[in-house]
Amino acid sequence: MTRFLAFILTLVMPLTASAGDLSVTVAVVPLAPPGVMAHAAYFNLTNDGAETRRLIGVRAEGYAMAHLHRSEEMADVATMTAVDAIDIAPGQSIVFKPGGLHVMLMHPAAMQAEGDTVLLTLKFANGETLPVQVPVTRLRHGS
Repeated sequence: MTRFLAFILTLVMPLTASAGDLSVTVAVVPLAPPGVMAHAAYFNLTNDGAETRRLIGVRAEGYAMAHLHRSEEMADVATMTAVDAIDIAPGQSIVFKPGGLHVMLMHPAAMQAEGDTVLLTLKFANGETLPVQVPVTRLRHGS
């Protein structure tokens, strides 16, 4: 599939990945400026099951490291901290977004281009994994 076709499909078809009662939607890796060694991935993670699920980590193909992080602003000071685990209650959706929870992608093996995809593998405490092909997209102002 050409990059152009993959990019067009990301515009017209919402991304969805699921494993059992877990699903990921609205996933995106914003296109990073040249030379950036760390950037983020965002998505919605939903638990449609009857039990709480615990997200304990993430792996990103093509990156030396990937971690769960949270950005916060307190008293006009922005901070970012690593998160060891995120519980997703039955029926709950967790939103990974700028200024909040996100996946920190560090030290890419190669710079991503618009239309590429990044394979994220979400890891859960029960040993289950959820692979998600996430499109690399140039975010527009206000996105």
